[in-house]
Amino acid sequence: MLIKVKVFPESAENKVVQKSVDFYEVYVRARAEHNHANILTAHLLGEHLGRRLKMVSGATRQNKIFKAF
Repeated sequence: MLIKVKVFPESAENKVVQKSVDFYEVYVRARAEHNHANILTAHLLGEHLGRRLKMVSGATRQNKIFKAF
């Protein structure tokens, strides 16, 4: 299952908002430097879905695609 994600780094709080069946907005307090925002995004989204995730594309972009296992 592929999941589309739009990440908002340096937000006021960490939260996951489901916009559709396969699209989420993830707000993270971490900065988009040294992969911190990506790591926190994968962690928060994985907890929200109850599944393991792997980033497929978008490592340096705001829009990302994750694969759920």
